[in-house]
Amino acid sequence: MPATTHCCSSRRRGRLRPGAVTLAALVISAAIAHAQRAPRIGYIYPAGGQQGTTFEVAVGGQFLDDPLGAVVSGGGVEVEILEHDKPPPQQAINDIREKLREMQSKMRALRKGGEIAEAEVLPAIRRLLREAGLTEKDLRHLAEFDRKRNDPKQQLNTQISETVRARVTVSTNAEPGIRYWRLRTSRGLGNPMRFFVGQQPEIREAEPEWEFDFEHYGGGATSPKKKGRAEPFASAPLTAPVSLPVTINGRILPGEVDAFTFHAKKGEQIVLAVQARNLIPYLPDAVPGWFQSVVSVRDASGREVAYSDGYRFDPDPVLFYKIPDDGDYHIRVHDSIYRGREDFVYRISVGELPFLTGISPLGAKAGSSLDITFQGGNLGGKNRQPYVAPIRTGITLVQAANDKWRSNSIPFHVDDLPEETEREPNNGPVGTSELKPPVIVNGRIDAPGDADFYRIKGLGNKPMVFEIFARRLGSPLDSNLTVFDAGGRQIAFNDDHEDPASGLTTHHADSRVSVKAPNTGICIVRVADTQNQGGPGNGYRLRITQGRPAFALRVTPSSLNARPGGTARLTVHVVRLDGFEGEIALRLKGNPGYFEIKNARVPAGQDHADISLGVPAAETEAPVVLGIEGSAVVDGDPVVVDAVPAEDMMQAFIYRHLVPVDALLVEVRTPTEKPAR
Repeated sequence: MPATTHCCSSRRRGRLRPGAVTLAALVISAAIAHAQRAPRIGYIYPAGGQQGTTFEVAVGGQFLDDPLGAVVSGGGVEVEILEHDKPPPQQAINDIREKLREMQSKMRALRKGGEIAEAEVLPAIRRLLREAGLTEKDLRHLAEFDRKRNDPKQQLNTQISETVRARVTVSTNAEPGIRYWRLRTSRGLGNPMRFFVGQQPEIREAEPEWEFDFEHYGGGATSPKKKGRAEPFASAPLTAPVSLPVTINGRILPGEVDAFTFHAKKGEQIVLAVQARNLIPYLPDAVPGWFQSVVSVRDASGREVAYSDGYRFDPDPVLFYKIPDDGDYHIRVHDSIYRGREDFVYRISVGELPFLTGISPLGAKAGSSLDITFQGGNLGGKNRQPYVAPIRTGITLVQAANDKWRSNSIPFHVDDLPEETEREPNNGPVGTSELKPPVIVNGRIDAPGDADFYRIKGLGNKPMVFEIFARRLGSPLDSNLTVFDAGGRQIAFNDDHEDPASGLTTHHADSRVSVKAPNTGICIVRVADTQNQGGPGNGYRLRITQGRPAFALRVTPSSLNARPGGTARLTVHVVRLDGFEGEIALRLKGNPGYFEIKNARVPAGQDHADISLGVPAAETEAPVVLGIEGSAVVDGDPVVVDAVPAEDMMQAFIYRHLVPVDALLVEVRTPTEKPAR
């Protein structure tokens, strides 16, 4: 999916007339207060489920009071709210503790006076708890408070301190893959969180088994025990073997190592793929900004036979292992430095599952038909499959499939330019075929030390742009670009170019060069791998344009709440490319009914604009999907660009990224304020 990185910058602000300050301040304050009270979720656990099953999930976040339901993209997923749990304030904890002390005193007096037999102790405790007005939830809150307070490894985070328990039903015909889950409460619609519909049977790690010593509790519960969990470097209490294929759901708390057992037969080609960062792209208050999972496989004797802490340049590990003998094998998963928290959630798919390591070509012209060659394992002989490229340009996702299962997704680049395929020999500047921009060349660095050369004939003294799409498309190529004039003199070079339209990328390894063409209009372009690597999977797309300034748009947030007849505030961000500095007019797409934006524009040279969305005077029955587009004149021609809905996410306390999501949703409703309990 396309994505945008946004770096904060100073903003120009207009001045209000003195007489308008008070009214404007009240309107803005009300809008901000409404937005701040909307639910904000930080995780869903488990973060998905199998088609045709019903299961419970815990949703962690803040401002989750009075949950009404959830909006899940894609259809086929129903959600029933069961319970909301909110940690009580310090004073309430103190009150619980004091009531418990009084109850303990009464219990000791009863036992000292011989008024109860041993068999009557538990009923007496329950009676005293009722008299004290204490519930099991109160005791759990007290134990959890003390556990976190007394655990030096526990990172307290109020942003995920509340939980909503929900029952999820996934229909048998629900489309497998990524969904977006938004919680609805009486206060409004929350932010989207990734949620997956799977095909394989699913299991989850055993939940903590709390034991509370009512009579002798002195500041903490006995340590919660989890089946299938072990401390680092300890012998792991392993679960009973599970059959493959399976998807394992779990989460890591401080210092924990989760362990699972599966049975496999000799010769099976096992793929073990972890989803962790793929579930929660960025954590605002953790370094490096996500759960860095590590996974290993051990045989029945405890010997480690496979290990991974990432896959190529993706932090989520993938293991490929051919089973040498029939027997039980053990999976261990933990954080790389043994951090942990409730939002360190993971899913592990294990089995002889199809897995894509690459595709060829890496893209195509919009609307074209082609055959895609798939590279990977367990594809069932279906290494070449027909495909019709979407009409909409950008980066989409494709999958392979064997007779039963779908593979992982891999990016695919769709553009509207003419396409060429690399023509060998082109290992030097002499004898290469001539290309005329605009064009996209699909090529590959076949072997270590290989380099591809292209002769370009464009207009002299005009801007020319050369851009590699490789790493953004899953290719391991770490490209560099060198541009020469017709005489062989180097006129431009680039290794890594930060793409502000790739918010999920933290290491930008693709290259981009913008240079003024020589008088003759002839350039020689060299494509190579910076690390002198190469192979069948090291493909690339070289995009060549001349004199085509452009822009891209992102809109945040992707969930808006407004009172009937009021307004919602959103921000449109601009990525300006190749010298475009013009004004951009903004408007709603299609005919969205009584929604409107007036006189909205991004001023010339600005990278964003805050705009106001007017909403209907009546409440909406359900959230409404809206689209926004921007129009501008580029080199005398009108250009219209869709604004991609995105979430503004912080990574590791400092970096901000705009990560695209499924849609821009607006809910018009009067928030219900309920008295605090």
